[in-house]
Amino acid sequence: MAAMRASYSIEPKVLTKFNEMVPPGERSRLVETLMKRALAAKERELEAAAEDFATHPDFAEARADGTAWAEGTLRDGLAET
Repeated sequence: MAAMRASYSIEPKVLTKFNEMVPPGERSRLVETLMKRALAAKERELEAAAEDFATHPDFAEARADGTAWAEGTLRDGLAET
């Protein structure tokens, strides 16, 4: 897959320090690695929230309401065939 270029606003002090400390040939790879780590962390957060919703007793009523709504509207507006 071809690489894409992107533009981000970064605090000048941070970018200057990054450019001083990370050699030019390593910058893109390092930024990509950090992005992958951040995405994996966000995915874990979302998965944990979904797991809590799916299993935690405090959400039982919300799950039941969602199921009832889905069952009640599954064929809503569709002609019987």
